[in-house]
Amino acid sequence: MTVTNMEEYAETGFYTRKEASTSSILFGFLFSHFGLFLIVSLYAVAGAYAFIAIELPNEERLYEMKQAKALLVNQSANYLGQLFWYYQGLNWTHTNFTVQLRGDIRRLETYILSAVANDRYDGTIDGWQWSWTLPKALLFTMTVMSTIGYGHIYPVTDTGKLFCIFYALVGCPLLLLFLGNLGNSVADGFIWIYSRFCCRWCRSRRNEEELPPNASKKHRKLLIDEEVGKEEYMPTEHLNVPITINLVLLTLYIMFGAVLFMYWEDWGPMGSSYFTFVTLSTIGYGDMVPGNAILNGTEDHMATFKMLFCILYILLGMALLSTCINLMQEQLVDKCRWLSRTVGLSKPPEEEDGKGEGKEDEDKEKKKKKKKKKKDKKKKEEEDPESGLAGDASVAPSPLPDQNAGPSPGSKSPADSRSPSPYPASPSPHSRSPSPSPRSPPPPPRSPSPPRSASAMSRSRSRSPVPPATIPSRPPTAPSGNSLKVPGLLDDF
Repeated sequence: MTVTNMEEYAETGFYTRKEASTSSILFGFLFSHFGLFLIVSLYAVAGAYAFIAIELPNEERLYEMKQAKALLVNQSANYLGQLFWYYQGLNWTHTNFTVQLRGDIRRLETYILSAVANDRYDGTIDGWQWSWTLPKALLFTMTVMSTIGYGHIYPVTDTGKLFCIFYALVGCPLLLLFLGNLGNSVADGFIWIYSRFCCRWCRSRRNEEELPPNASKKHRKLLIDEEVGKEEYMPTEHLNVPITINLVLLTLYIMFGAVLFMYWEDWGPMGSSYFTFVTLSTIGYGDMVPGNAILNGTEDHMATFKMLFCILYILLGMALLSTCINLMQEQLVDKCRWLSRTVGLSKPPEEEDGKGEGKEDEDKEKKKKKKKKKKDKKKKEEEDPESGLAGDASVAPSPLPDQNAGPSPGSKSPADSRSPSPYPASPSPHSRSPSPSPRSPPPPPRSPSPPRSASAMSRSRSRSPVPPATIPSRPPTAPSGNSLKVPGLLDDF
């Protein structure tokens, strides 16, 4: 229930279900299995009638030309017979008569062969194999849409060739869409059948093995209670149909078609099997065509049934072939990878994963080291020696000595440890002028502390921070005439 329906239900106490629009119902029907089959069938039948309308007038003209050529062939044969009787009345030698007779017969033979090749002469006047009948045109449209292309008939006129181009541009994707939709359904159904029948025995044995030794079979988990597709053992959603079963199914389907065409077309077992495989794989050499099945031109019900069955057999076979290829694809890829690892063309996946994991671990360690360095740097900045926070954590740091107080008797200042400079100390160039406020009086002298031992002095030096040493300043130089005098710095001198 959507938000709008909930508000409507809160106000009125009931809600009205929105009806689907006509367009959505129509599109849903057209893209269903039956809808796509209906579209493909109508498109094939409409294309067959369109090709008949385009090519039949030209074929009728060819039929008239063939009749005229057949009459000429018959007249030529009659004339040649009369000419032979005329040669008997002439005073020719045997050699001249033989040469002349052979030349006339050879000319008649060449004329007949030309009529057969160019005008489809078959030895009769009215005999004719019509190409653009409804069964033949329907088979032609199906071979165009399925990209089989037997080549038994083809458009001759320029209009028919141009129409065939645009017809194939629409028909090929349409049939592929139908076969893909049908193939997915066939694959799902085949996986479901394999899971319900072939894998059911494996699941029941697994449940029996998982039972405790003294448990009754009544406590066994029923397979009917499991959700289809999410079974605990061998789930249907992740089930792979073995390659052997796919190959067996394809072989049985090809053998079934081979038996039927062997009975209908009087072919041998190898020839009919060859025809079914070439047809289902859309190779379509055209050397073998189902002539007696749907191309005989008869109007009886058996011929119509053969035509429909042949078309359905081709469509279902193409869908089945694509389904089996899709089911075997992942397993074939795994087999190829195993073969490449066995031969040595590629490395095992464990090593590749180990390399990837090693790189990730190295990156993580580098990041940890960077973070640790940042933390240590922050700690060092916080533990400034002048703030008196450095040193051992167990021993409290000693306070800094008072600047106004003199050095303790037991310790020496850094200035005392250095040799005295012969020059007077100069103020720092960055120091300011002395404050005009009066200085505070010096503090009273401290009482002398008792003498300390050398070990105590060394311990106190190690624990207490050492004040920074003062750098002796250079002696002041006399300012030159060109140098600028900085006010407030040299006034004391």
